[in-house]
Amino acid sequence: MLQQFKQFVSLNGLFDHSHSLLAAVSGGADSVVMLHLLAQCRLKMAVAHCNFQLRGADADGDEEFVRQLAAKYQMPFFSIRFNTLAYADEHKLSVEMAARELRYNWFAQLAAEHHFDRILTAHHLNDNIETLMLNLTRGTGINGLTGIAAINGNIARPLLFATRSHIEEYARLNNLAFRTDSTNLSDDYQRNIIRHRIVPVLKELNPAFEERMSKNFNHIRQAADIYNWYVEKVSVEVLKTDGMHTIIDTERLMQQQFAEAVLYECIRPFGFNSSQTEDIMKTVGQKSGNTFQSATHRLLIDRSRIIIEPIEKSYFQTIEIESPRNIDSLGLTMRVVPIKDFALDKRPCVACLDLDKLQFPLTIRRWQHGDFFYPIGMTKAQKLSDFFVNNKVNVFDKERVMVLTSDEKIAWIIGYRPDNRFKISDKTQRVLLLETECAND
Repeated sequence: MLQQFKQFVSLNGLFDHSHSLLAAVSGGADSVVMLHLLAQCRLKMAVAHCNFQLRGADADGDEEFVRQLAAKYQMPFFSIRFNTLAYADEHKLSVEMAARELRYNWFAQLAAEHHFDRILTAHHLNDNIETLMLNLTRGTGINGLTGIAAINGNIARPLLFATRSHIEEYARLNNLAFRTDSTNLSDDYQRNIIRHRIVPVLKELNPAFEERMSKNFNHIRQAADIYNWYVEKVSVEVLKTDGMHTIIDTERLMQQQFAEAVLYECIRPFGFNSSQTEDIMKTVGQKSGNTFQSATHRLLIDRSRIIIEPIEKSYFQTIEIESPRNIDSLGLTMRVVPIKDFALDKRPCVACLDLDKLQFPLTIRRWQHGDFFYPIGMTKAQKLSDFFVNNKVNVFDKERVMVLTSDEKIAWIIGYRPDNRFKISDKTQRVLLLETECAND
């Protein structure tokens, strides 16, 4: 097995003697065998152990066992204790996901502080198979079927070639003591159900099931590479960003032969799933204005495009302005210009108002349904809701619109259009020149 281990590490470029390594060791058979193999390679390394405080004295026993194991191999030892249940409750996570976040965050911290080049975990072939099956039940795309990567950033998994039985046999032959986690015997966790109930049935159908799956992973990864090449090529044509928003050109998207797959891969990084992708596909080309939401982002179907933006909590409050001044929080500048020095600026991000027609204090607030104004150059009132429709202002942008008011009359839809009642005339003596950073051309 040592030779297979070295060969797998070399073929996948996981690490070499120039690297400083941090081995994540739980005390179970997998990580104990990994540490034994690593020790024989005489590498520069340390050991890290997480005590999630989920199993009382047993968890403390695991920590002490790994501490002694590190001392036996004369390796530096790091350990930490987490209040996993409290973290899971605070962040609304399952205990499994909470433990995963906690350990990987800590590993990353150790790597940064002590300059470890690689973090090694003892995932093996059976873990890979279980991950694939879990992803199948969750409706993942093809990339979720490629299994666990042998190396991902600075995380390396040198035991992915080995089956669980192979690892346990190696431990027996080398008289390696290890700890048994009682939770691994329970079917309270989805992964254990696959391990104890599903995989044994598949091995009855094919005794070489694990070996067959190892080859399947290679085939799936090659298919995924072709798939990702195609998606990346098409994404260049349909996807763009303006800094805050990600925009998908739906006309170009729908011209693609595999439009739904492309859409899924475009929106998956923002937390949208395959079921939402199907619903979005049904909506594209229909009435615009439909929105979808993931845990972190909002998605809007807007005419010939899809707009994606982060979900942000808005803490904006009404602002009272006693005299002309800059509003730094809004990127809004104000200055008084004598008429003799004034030059008209018609950009939407600029408002040129007759200062003497304004009544201070001015107010900046969110627009409200029922608001109306007199668009510059017009003597007839128009509802803001109609103005937004006529000017094709999408739902996301409309939600952020603010207005400047004078004596409760709208003087400027900020970033869009001034009100005719406050326009410059031949009687104007002083101009209030306002400019905002957001330009809606």
